[in-house]
Amino acid sequence: MSFARSSSVKLFTNRAKDYISDDFVIVNEDEKIEEALNKIQTQKKSAILVVNKKKLSGIITEQDIVRRVLNQNYTNKIVKDYMTSPVEYIYDYDLLFHAIGIMRKNKLRHLPVVNMNEEVIGILNLHVALSVELNFHIESIDELTSEVDRNGIISLKDKQKNLAEKLINDNVSSFDVSYVLSFLNLVIYRRAIRIAISETNQRNIIETVPDFCVLIMGSGGRMESYIRPDQDNGIIYDLETDDQNLIKKTDEYFLEVSKIFTKILDDADIPFCEGDLMASNPLWRKSLTGWKTQIDEWVQSANDNNLRYMDMLYDFQPVYGNSNLAKDLRTFLMDRLYKTPHFLKYLYKRDEGTNAAIGFFGQFILEKEDKENLGLLNLKHTGTLPLVESIRMYSIKHKVDQPSTLERLSELTNKGVFRKDEYDFFKNAYEFLAELLIKNQIKSFKKNNKISNFIDPKKLTQREKTVLKIYLKKIKELKTRLKADFGEEYV
Repeated sequence: MSFARSSSVKLFTNRAKDYISDDFVIVNEDEKIEEALNKIQTQKKSAILVVNKKKLSGIITEQDIVRRVLNQNYTNKIVKDYMTSPVEYIYDYDLLFHAIGIMRKNKLRHLPVVNMNEEVIGILNLHVALSVELNFHIESIDELTSEVDRNGIISLKDKQKNLAEKLINDNVSSFDVSYVLSFLNLVIYRRAIRIAISETNQRNIIETVPDFCVLIMGSGGRMESYIRPDQDNGIIYDLETDDQNLIKKTDEYFLEVSKIFTKILDDADIPFCEGDLMASNPLWRKSLTGWKTQIDEWVQSANDNNLRYMDMLYDFQPVYGNSNLAKDLRTFLMDRLYKTPHFLKYLYKRDEGTNAAIGFFGQFILEKEDKENLGLLNLKHTGTLPLVESIRMYSIKHKVDQPSTLERLSELTNKGVFRKDEYDFFKNAYEFLAELLIKNQIKSFKKNNKISNFIDPKKLTQREKTVLKIYLKKIKELKTRLKADFGEEYV
C-alpha cells in the first residue's frame, strides 16, 4: 500500500528538495579562492557553496566570479573575501512554492537547500523550479513569501485563508490543503521565532546560547491543521551542567524567547493554547535530559493530565533549531512506549470518551452543553479526532513512526493491520470530513464570523448528510474495534 498526495497542484504539495541538483561545489571559508575557482571550472558547476564547520555560511555564483573576482588580483585571497553572506537558503522540508517566492523576491537564480542543522544537501535552480505548472498561483507565491516582520506575519494568515479557498476550488484534496495550511503555519512559526531570538539576544541574558529546538505538536505536528489551529509547542535545549546559576539564566532566556514568539503567533491568529501547552509553560520547556525524565514520569504515572500530555507530545516535529535534539527525544519516546505496552490501555481509556457523533438510530449527535454552539455538529472532536486517535493507537502498538494520519494508515495497511478496502474507506472518510470542515471555516472567514470546528448539519445537502452518516458510523465501529484490541488486552 503506497501513500501519495494529489498531483493537481504540485507547487503547493511537493517539497523543494525533490527538485534540487548537485550543480555546485562545497568549499571552506578559509580556502584559497584560486583553489575554489579551479574546482568549479574542473567540475563544470555553476555555484560555490561556502561552509564554516559544515554549516552554510555563503555563496559565490558564476556572476559573482565575473563581477568580483576575475577583474581583481585575487592571489592569496580566500573564499570568505568574495562570498555573499549572509546567504538566502531554505530547509529540506520547505515546499516548492516557498522556494520560488524567495528566489523571485530576492532575484536569485540559485537557492541552497539545507537540513535543520544548516548543512548543505543541494541547490535549487530557478528555471527548474519554474518548470512546475504555476497557473494562477504565482500571485499567491509572491504574497505568501513577501512579509517577514510582525505586521507581515499577521497579514500572512489572511492570505493563507484565501489560498485555502483557491486550492479547494481547484479540487485539491482536503488532506493536501491541510498540509499546505500546516506548512504555512511552520513558516509563521519560524519567522516569529527568529524575531523572538533577535529581540531576546539584545537583553544579553546569557553569554552563550546552547543548541535548542522548537517543537510543534498536535495537529500541527501531524501537518493536519485547519484554518485556525491553536498553539501547541515546546522547546528542547542542550544543557548538561550542575551550575544552578547557568541553569536559571538559560531557562530565563528561553522563557523570554517563548513569551515573545507565542505572543506574535497569537496576534497572527494562531491563538494561545487554552490548556497552556506552550513553551512559555516550564512543563514544555526543558533540557533534553529534563524531557526524558518527564516522559518517564508521564509513562509511570498515567493520570488524566499525563495521558493528555503524551497524546499531544507523540505528534511532535521540529520546527526550528537543531533537529538532532528532536530526533534524540523521538527515539527515547518511542522506546519508552514500546517497552511499556500497558500504557496503551491507559491511553485507550482516556480516548474512550471521544467518539463519532452518530446515534444508534443513525441520527447526528449535536452539541448540548456549549451554549454558543447548541444544535451544531463538532466535526473535529466528534468527527476526525476519533479517527486520528484510533490510527495513532494502532501506530504506537505496531511501531509505525509516520507523521500524518493517512501516512500511518498506509503503513498499517502494509503491515496487515487494515485491509486495502479499509484503507480506502478511512482515507476517503478523513478527506470528506476535513473538506466539510475547511469549507465551513472558509465561509465563516469570508463572512467575518468566528472560525470554529462546528457545522450546521441542516445546511448540508442530502447527499452530504447521507455520506457523512456512513463515515461517522464506520468511525464509531472502529472505536468499538479499538476497545476489543486495547480495552482488555493489557489488563
